[in-house]
Parts: sequence; C-alpha cells; structure tokens
Amino acid sequence: MSLRLFIGNYNYSSWSLRPWLILRKMEVPFTTEMVDLDVPGFKQRLLEISPAGTVPVLDVNGERIPDSLAIAEFCAKMVPNLWPKDEADKSEARRVTQMMHEGFEALRREAPMNLKRRTDGPMPKSCLKDAAFIVDMWDDLLSRHDGPYLFNDWSIADAFYTPVATRFESYGLPRTRRSDTYISELMSDEHFQEWEALAFAEDHVLPETDAVNA
Repeated sequence: MSLRLFIGNYNYSSWSLRPWLILRKMEVPFTTEMVDLDVPGFKQRLLEISPAGTVPVLDVNGERIPDSLAIAEFCAKMVPNLWPKDEADKSEARRVTQMMHEGFEALRREAPMNLKRRTDGPMPKSCLKDAAFIVDMWDDLLSRHDGPYLFNDWSIADAFYTPVATRFESYGLPRTRRSDTYISELMSDEHFQEWEALAFAEDHVLPETDAVNA
C-alpha cells in the first residue's frame, strides 16, 4: 500500500499534525508532501490536491482522503487499537474527538497553533472560556482512567488534542496540575518532538498568524 500525506507547514498546521501523528503511531511507511501556506499559487496547488482546497489529504494508492477525521477513521480500520478497546470509552473518545474537530472556534482564532511562539500576555475571554472547558474535560477523563492519556493508552483522541496542548504552551493558557502533566506527556512524545524539530527548522513565516495577540 502506498501512502502519501499532504500537509501544511509544520509550525502552523494543526490539522496536518493530527493525521501525521496517527500514521507515525501506526508504524507504517508513508511519505509527506508539504504545501507552503499563504504563498503565491498555494490555493491553486491545494485545489490540485483536493476539491476542498485544504490539507491534510491522504493519498492511498491514488485515492485521496481529505479531512483529518476521515483520515483518522481510515487509519483506525487498518489498526483498530487507535481507538480505545472498551466500547464505552471508544464512544466517548469519538465524541470528544468530534468536539475538537468541530468546535472551540475562539481558541482556534485567538490562539492559533504556532509552535515557535511563547507569550504569557492577556488573552481574550472567549479564548480563556474555551481553554477552561478543555481543561475541565481533560481533568474529568484523566480522573476516570489510569493514564497517562485520556483513555489510558494513546488514541486518536490524544492526536486531536495534541495541537491544543501546544497552544497552552505557546500562549501560557491556564491549566490545572493534572492537565499540565497531560500536556507535558503529549509534548514529550517522541513523534511530536520529531514534528516540533521540523517546525523549528523551517523558515516559512505566516505574518498574520504571528501577529495574533502579539
């Protein structure tokens, strides 16, 4: 099987990080092709990859799967333990993953993923509200499982919340001790650190993103 993942820039593309982590955890060979964002011609390049004009996109033997959640579900068919084994936990993991996939607009807008960013300045109330909701959810799930991840072992849910965890680090968002430990676990993951190293090595800059809450 030939797998090729089209991604955006390492420093900024939270949507791309999710399926990349999942594929790395699967330990299957795949290649990546980056599309630099916000450069001349990038929109046309994205439309050539997928009618949606977005990344990530997973090419599987010439067939293309757009959308990070659709890619995750495809991967879970290949490796079922990417979701929790317990049926109740699997249902809950899918629910909170879908929540991340569709929600938290203020957090996305006011604290976009920017791995090189470090600030502890004041953040908008709407962003802090989203962050507090996420921390409460993490704390609840972590209190009901043995950890160190949301559903004991690493799962797709953790892949989807890894880019969120980076925002807590980048923007100094408040968190509890339990959630801080979870964030540290995600940040110390060997595959995330591989991605982060690639982010720090790239030169591409998105000035508008860098200017958010600067």
